[in-house]
Amino acid sequence: MRKVDENRRATSNRRVEWPDLDPFPRRRKYTRRGVQLEARVRAGARDLIATAENISPGGAFLRVDLPVETEDLVATIHLPHGRGLHVHARIRWRRSEPPGIGVEFASFLEGPWEEISRSA
Repeated sequence: MRKVDENRRATSNRRVEWPDLDPFPRRRKYTRRGVQLEARVRAGARDLIATAENISPGGAFLRVDLPVETEDLVATIHLPHGRGLHVHARIRWRRSEPPGIGVEFASFLEGPWEEISRSA
């Protein structure tokens, strides 16, 4: 019996279709992609679970309810295949219903959650 992927080459160099979901594409530097990814957010002393509903190389929309005074946070967005994207992000805008925030990635972080979340 032959494996299905036996004759396929590595796909890391394949072009990925990235449709523009933004009704105002000139407002953002990068195109956002619709997703449903679990995220962990640390804002001050609060440690919350969120859902990333869209993402780009420059930011994301996180469905989470944070206090209005929160301006920045540390988050881990759980990507497919067990990878985690660790970021320090600034809140750029808010949505009240359902609650959520648009964030701009300020920096990408490395290390385990316990170390990363202390910098929030």
